[in-house]
Amino acid sequence: MPELVFESVPEPMSKAVSELLIERQGHDGRGIAHNKGKTIFVEGALAGETVSARITKSHRRFDDAICQSILTPSPDRIEPSCEYYDRCGGCGLQHLSIMRQRDVKRDALVDQLERLGRLSDIPLQEALTGDEWGYRRKARLGVKWNRKDELIIGFREKGSAHLVALTHCAVLHPELSALLPSLYELIPVLESRKTIGHLELAYSDQGCALVVRHLKGLSHNDQLAWLTWAEAHHVQLYWQQGEADSLVYAEWQDGKVIRRDGLEIQPLSYQLNGLELAFLPNDFVQVNPDINQKMVQQALEWLQPKAGDVVLDLFAGFGNFSLPLAQKVSSVTGVEGEQNLVERARSNAKLNGMENAFFEVADLSEPFKGLPWAKTRYNVVLLDPPRTGAQKICEQIAVFGAKRVLYVSCNPSTLARDTAILAEQGYQLVKAGIMDMFPQTTHVESMALFERRNKKSSRQKKLGFKK
Repeated sequence: MPELVFESVPEPMSKAVSELLIERQGHDGRGIAHNKGKTIFVEGALAGETVSARITKSHRRFDDAICQSILTPSPDRIEPSCEYYDRCGGCGLQHLSIMRQRDVKRDALVDQLERLGRLSDIPLQEALTGDEWGYRRKARLGVKWNRKDELIIGFREKGSAHLVALTHCAVLHPELSALLPSLYELIPVLESRKTIGHLELAYSDQGCALVVRHLKGLSHNDQLAWLTWAEAHHVQLYWQQGEADSLVYAEWQDGKVIRRDGLEIQPLSYQLNGLELAFLPNDFVQVNPDINQKMVQQALEWLQPKAGDVVLDLFAGFGNFSLPLAQKVSSVTGVEGEQNLVERARSNAKLNGMENAFFEVADLSEPFKGLPWAKTRYNVVLLDPPRTGAQKICEQIAVFGAKRVLYVSCNPSTLARDTAILAEQGYQLVKAGIMDMFPQTTHVESMALFERRNKKSSRQKKLGFKK
């Protein structure tokens, strides 16, 4: 097989390493090698390959490097299908076969649970998988003008704050990707072309939606131009000048621009477990609808909820887990830190006639002792925290008396840290597995189920925990 060579420009002051054996894949997708007793993280290299690399940054204990050529390729290496792969920072694993991508993510979860969670014999379950491409229903694209006064719409470059100009994106839902060329035609003719900050695309059961984040007020001519474009492309259009609560839905009515603010905003929605969940295009929403359906179904299968269960859903969003659970249990209390999402969750409960789902606002990074919802005893606790995890919650979780805890994670290291804390609280990991929410990227989503051990821990005794 001929030597594979990457086109790249050596950075000033960097140095070459002529031959490196890549021993394994790192959690961030980079190949890991050693040279003269020092660890080297090589971008673009795969486990088992022999490569030449160029050191881009040197640290005391390790070096960062870029793969320059592949002397012995891995059988798992494939040709990236996206023309922007070499520059765009969005999908860094395209050179690795999809099966091996999932192996890397599984290994990352196991490694963190073993090292930080202090576990062995991880009870791994089968991964949740779906389409490799066209899966993403939501994305934020930057809008810039370069020195040649050329419009750039896209994601950030690898290791840079600069944008890559995209005319299509293979991981976006095809209907969203198809909008990009028309935006390159529209924006340059606007009066506000230089004051548009970013564009937020979303896909729902109602079709495509676009949020235009603009730094100054839009002129009447620009409003008409955006609405004409939206009508031609069957897009729900929203404008946003300030913070999230400044979102405005706009449409034509009797030849005039109608702006609907606040509670009159037109929602998007998707179907889940026979429910309709409404959201706005700037809300946090699980971006992979297929995996989201499978994830919620797996949560229900693992938890086996019963009619008499009382459930606490922390970091509840607008009810993605709460409402499907409420179909099967006595009651669900969802707690979320963002007021707008709590209002959306309450609205979704009303929309679906769910009278046993209740939602509260609370900062879950702060102590919750004394808050009304925290005084109830729960059979089940579900956690779906951000990347920082749920350390404070896990340190106090025994007070709820739950028999089962389901943890949905977007960061294996904080899940592993919190797993060790849950063990101290008397909970044992009984199931864990990855969910390939973001194919072609290094992001690792996972789910873990914990059950309360019969034997009380010293921490439980201190808290007065009872079976």
